[in-house]
Amino acid sequence: MIKDLIDLATVMFSMRRWNNRPTFESISEASNSGFILHVAHLMSMIEISNGKKVDMSKVITRIILKDMPKCIISDISLSTKRMIQTLSPSAWNRMYKSSIDEVLKNVPDEFKAQFEDAMINSRDESIEGKIVNAADLYAAFKEAETNVRFFPEYFKEPFESIKKAMQQIDLKSFHKILEDEKLKNYLTQIAALMYAVRWNQHPRTVPTTVAGHTFFVTFTSYLIALEMQKIDMVNVLERSIFHDVPEALTGDIISPTKRRVEGFETVVEEVESKMVNEILLPLLPTEIARYYSPLMLKPFDGGMEGKIARASDLMGSLVECKMEIVNGMQIDFFRRSYESIKQQIKSMNLEVVNQMIV
Repeated sequence: MIKDLIDLATVMFSMRRWNNRPTFESISEASNSGFILHVAHLMSMIEISNGKKVDMSKVITRIILKDMPKCIISDISLSTKRMIQTLSPSAWNRMYKSSIDEVLKNVPDEFKAQFEDAMINSRDESIEGKIVNAADLYAAFKEAETNVRFFPEYFKEPFESIKKAMQQIDLKSFHKILEDEKLKNYLTQIAALMYAVRWNQHPRTVPTTVAGHTFFVTFTSYLIALEMQKIDMVNVLERSIFHDVPEALTGDIISPTKRRVEGFETVVEEVESKMVNEILLPLLPTEIARYYSPLMLKPFDGGMEGKIARASDLMGSLVECKMEIVNGMQIDFFRRSYESIKQQIKSMNLEVVNQMIV
């Protein structure tokens, strides 16, 4: 079952946003979700700092699961969806419910209710639902804002529609990230993860970005933590979300390069720490920066939670190699990497993870 869920989630890597329109930037659903995780987490932290009670686990879970039905029914554009809902709301509801049921076939019985709630109620009127909706709109706004400059005839209507929807958001945290120059700059830096291509020195059949990888690692961490239980779920998910943030500044430096000569990996870590501390963290409120720092710079420390995040990181790389192999990429690099990463995962002695190897 879990293997099938992992396979299904990989569809997010190949699904392109705004697929029925010309775009200046091509963003995958996985990359979009990876960025939304960061926007929603920052909003949640701001709300918490203002005394609001936010269930962080619920926010993150809703984001990583909300688009799973798309993997079944494909990405139906917003305008088409609205027209279907107008002409026959019952037909849309039946179709969408059938896609949820298809996803749930791959979910163990004890977790079905959690998955179903996250997919159906992701944008409800709870504070968690409002944060997810606002973060989703913010990401869509940034995409449309760029594309409307180049293709106004295609993007003027959705761009105006998104702006109108944003005006209805009643969260202080949302308006703070729209108005605070430092926070806007921080999210602009994080958005670079949507353009940082992984395995960039090799041709790919399905190119993936660091943001897309972030989504998949967080999704995998969630599955592992559910199975293992007695795990700090929020801590595992946060480590997964932030583990590659330094790459927004440094780019994706692959492990073989880091380890090519003795001592180079240590230098890279020092550079990452310096750049994060000097460029990213000063853009955040002090308490949030203090909270984010170890998640960004030491994501795999911290006992079992760090170990799960690392295993999920490796699973993300394993799946990317497997996609290239299955798609017929005739480069030994991906086969060698697949076997090497698989051995690294097995050496971690996490039975739940070993059962997920694809």
